[in-house]
Amino acid sequence: MKRALVTGGAGFIGSNLVDELLRQDYQVVVIDNESSKSRTEYYWNKHTRNYNFDLSSKDRLEQLTDICKEVDYVFHMAADVSIPYCIEHPDDSYTNNVNGLLYVLEASRKANVERLVFSSTSAIYGLTEKVCIETDKPDPLNPYSHSKYAGEQLIKMYYDLYGFRGVSLRYFNAYGERQPSTGQYAPVIGIFQTQHQNGQALTIVGDGNQTRDFIHVSDIVNANILAATTDVDTYGQVYNVGTGKNFSIKKIANMISSKQTHIPPRPGEARMSLANNSKIKSVYGWQPKVELSEWMKTV
Repeated sequence: MKRALVTGGAGFIGSNLVDELLRQDYQVVVIDNESSKSRTEYYWNKHTRNYNFDLSSKDRLEQLTDICKEVDYVFHMAADVSIPYCIEHPDDSYTNNVNGLLYVLEASRKANVERLVFSSTSAIYGLTEKVCIETDKPDPLNPYSHSKYAGEQLIKMYYDLYGFRGVSLRYFNAYGERQPSTGQYAPVIGIFQTQHQNGQALTIVGDGNQTRDFIHVSDIVNANILAATTDVDTYGQVYNVGTGKNFSIKKIANMISSKQTHIPPRPGEARMSLANNSKIKSVYGWQPKVELSEWMKTV
């Protein structure tokens, strides 16, 4: 039986990954310290072995190594992902995001884990008006995206220096079941759905013509499992996880409700987000399967 550790496994993407791994008959271990600044609800699965502790504490390294000795694959999703929090507390967020990954890498290396998949972000590309490809020059604009870029460099260094097999996946705009639905930087689809359910007008930032590449959580989950289990010699690298299609925020709002209002644009927000996903398709045979407009009809 295959065995996996999912850090951040009680959160949005992590819990969906846990459920799918269990469906595929994995034994699953979850570590999550319930410190997310973007949610109040966590999704612990009673069929997993669960731990609640801080991965960024070096005092936990021995325990973490012992846990890693019992698994084949590690999916590292734990992070401070709230951009406002990371901007207000750059020291804490950097410690959590970078040290947390560093200790997970070190524990995984010592335990001879087969592969590690690191959850990164398309925010590394910064403000761009073009299709994003992995060879683009990074331009992280805040502590969150900078910490994720540092994480990618750690993944590469551990492969180059120690031969430890890890890869980084740059998620574009994730949506789907269990997505956060409150807070300034929650996924816009979740915010719109909550506003509609509460009889409120949908708050569109700026003119609404900014576009985003929305990727369903199940497609992200599938990318993670393929990256962990496919035997290829391309470790230490990064891969875009996006659909290669984008939708305007206005079009998303129109799918939900005609009751809308506009609020001032946020400084520093990209007008366009769009993935070139040819690399992950060619290396791992991954294909996005969920079409946003079809999914919207089901919720």
